[in-house]
Amino acid sequence: MESHKLRFGIFEIDPRNRELWRRGVKVKLQQKPFQILYRLLETPGKLVTRVELSQLLWPELHVVLAGSLNTAVNALRRALNDPWRNPRFIETRPGIGYRFIAPVQRVDANGNASSDAYQDYRKGRYFQNKMTEGDLRKSVAYFQSALASDAEYAPAYAGLADSYSLFALLGLLPSAEAYHRTKEFTEAALRIDRRLVDAHLSMAVVKKLHEWDWPGAEASYRRAIELNPNRARAHQLYASFLSAMDRREEARRALRLSLELDPTSLVASVEAAWILYMARDFQGAVEQSWKTLAMDPRFAPAQNTLGLAYEQLGMMEEAIVEFQNASVCSGDHPAARAALGHAYATAGLQREAAEILVELERSSKDRFVSPYWLSILAVGLGEDARAMEWLRKAHQDRDVWLVWLGVEPRLDRIRSCPGFQELQLH
Repeated sequence: MESHKLRFGIFEIDPRNRELWRRGVKVKLQQKPFQILYRLLETPGKLVTRVELSQLLWPELHVVLAGSLNTAVNALRRALNDPWRNPRFIETRPGIGYRFIAPVQRVDANGNASSDAYQDYRKGRYFQNKMTEGDLRKSVAYFQSALASDAEYAPAYAGLADSYSLFALLGLLPSAEAYHRTKEFTEAALRIDRRLVDAHLSMAVVKKLHEWDWPGAEASYRRAIELNPNRARAHQLYASFLSAMDRREEARRALRLSLELDPTSLVASVEAAWILYMARDFQGAVEQSWKTLAMDPRFAPAQNTLGLAYEQLGMMEEAIVEFQNASVCSGDHPAARAALGHAYATAGLQREAAEILVELERSSKDRFVSPYWLSILAVGLGEDARAMEWLRKAHQDRDVWLVWLGVEPRLDRIRSCPGFQELQLH
């Protein structure tokens, strides 16, 4: 085996001595799981089939020992704390094979890696802003790689916190699980650098999405802006918070400043469309969504927001087309499917809407589906009792999407239902 070590995230392997290390502490790993890991690291990003791994582990046999291979892979996952449902390192292709999805660095005898913490951090932010499941996982891997180069690199901790917040918003992790990781990384960033703008923004998101601490969230946003008044992202996130609080004019001012400071930001542009939608400026949301799509025609969040605005303007055919586009470009994300179902129901296509509801309820057995999204679809179908039941479930789970409960136009029809006001967060 080669003399170079291989580094990924907070881990490092020594191929020559067949050792796995985590932050300088040796991790116990048996021979066959180690062989699997080393083989995957040899060709990161490429599929390694189960047949190939079986031949590697048991060269004298000509069959796949499925149970033994699964046992070895599971042992490796436990050593890396890498669950198969939400992997950071090893992606499973059921029945086919495995792929290593994190960046891998070759480290020489002096411990010098091929890229420094800053470069990996910038790559992490780049992939984070794409807001897809695959790209978010890449962002986590790059932030971890940055920390492997410099364990005290505070921006990478803030980046990890923001990725886990997005995991919750995109329904890739339940809110409670994302909360613990987000807060852990945020506190690490603040411990290292109390003047880091992104760390205060991450703390504001923790307080807003997870703790429902509005004064605390606003204080953190204001502290970030005080530290750097010209940081576009700080004004963008503050505008989103103000929008959720139904402080429309303040949100618009913060939004304008954000776009003036960074007119090319895809995330800020779609956030602007979302805020205009929540402020019930539906024509403005249409125009802003198209500006976003001019930068990236396949950006699902902008397609979704465009559909929302069209629906409120009564342009149902156009809305359905955009929700269908968002479903395709997001890989049938539950939020896009729920939005499409609501639009179908509003347009009188009850059968199509009901089919999507069944689809989402079925898929919720295998992946997280926010009860908030299910409530939106139930409202469209006129099933108020079920909608309220799911909203209560979302409240019980401290679902991050509930921050929009007070301003979401699609929920207007059930605001007078018994118990709705008790769910209000502010």
